[in-house]
Amino acid sequence: MDARQKKFLWISIGLSLAVLLIVIVMTFNEDTITALEHLNLWYLILAFGLHMLAMGIWAVRIVIMSRAMGYKVPYLHSLNMVCAGQLVAAITPASIGGEPVRIHELYKAKMPVADATAVVIIERLLEAVLMVLGVIFAIALFSIVYSNGEVPEGLIFAAWCGTALFTGILVLLVLVMRKPALIKKLAIKIGGLFMKKMMPETVDRVTRQILEGVDQFYDTFRLFAGKAKWGLIAGFFLTFALWACEYSIASIIMMGLGYPPNVLLSIVFQLIIAVIMMIPLTPGASGIAEIAYAGFYSLIIPSSVVGLFVVLLRLILYYSNIIIGFIASFLIVRREAANKKVKIHDE
Repeated sequence: MDARQKKFLWISIGLSLAVLLIVIVMTFNEDTITALEHLNLWYLILAFGLHMLAMGIWAVRIVIMSRAMGYKVPYLHSLNMVCAGQLVAAITPASIGGEPVRIHELYKAKMPVADATAVVIIERLLEAVLMVLGVIFAIALFSIVYSNGEVPEGLIFAAWCGTALFTGILVLLVLVMRKPALIKKLAIKIGGLFMKKMMPETVDRVTRQILEGVDQFYDTFRLFAGKAKWGLIAGFFLTFALWACEYSIASIIMMGLGYPPNVLLSIVFQLIIAVIMMIPLTPGASGIAEIAYAGFYSLIIPSSVVGLFVVLLRLILYYSNIIIGFIASFLIVRREAANKKVKIHDE
């Protein structure tokens, strides 16, 4: 980890700890101590176990999607790259830092960089589609279930507006995906915003790379839509299973604190928070995530317990990722230092 990455790591942890401290101070009272005394640790163990299971499913997704393209990536190698990526994701805006780690490790497993990049991009695409579908379904269901006056009408109206917005995003995504020429124009225009001060030859080179990248993406997408379709379908269901594990954690922690799981509301909150965390404001969305969790879950959890709930949730979803990521990254560094190669089955 270089000096810049260390700086982002400390900024990320510092922001998270500062906001957690503020939330705890603002919500702490005798009921907080009572809730802590009655906390059921078995639920916390279950929540952490689900988080680890989600990483395991993620690793299986990479193995299967790679196999669909004709490459054999060892499961333990895949699991280690997923864990290592969590550390980098925790210190980069919008959590995008994990992608380069996975591309690098797939390359080490003898997959060409272009194909490795394609697998990672398709992973992200699957998650984007599932997120949009999840938001549409969850918010629409929320609007129907709580249309009996239990929830303010303004919130119901906002939920329907959100459903319409994300439905429009999904339709737009489908339409745009069908027009490679449009994607190229958009990519060049966006790239042009960052190339205004570059030399003409540099602009030409970067433009060619952008166009080649778009072509590579569509070639890979056609592959996954063709003979590798089974990998795309399996990847979608594994993504659903991964998110089912991750989005159950908050409800399990609530049960551990002695409160109803409120599964539907919890899923709606987490989907909205996931969208908020994609905005690249702070490293790993630190501070933003804590505020969002505290704000949304204060609607269904007593204020005296909100701070404790957010601390427990972030311990599992954020701080454990940093620790696990450090261990996985150390294993990668040690392998590289020893100049060892990744062992591929059937070699």
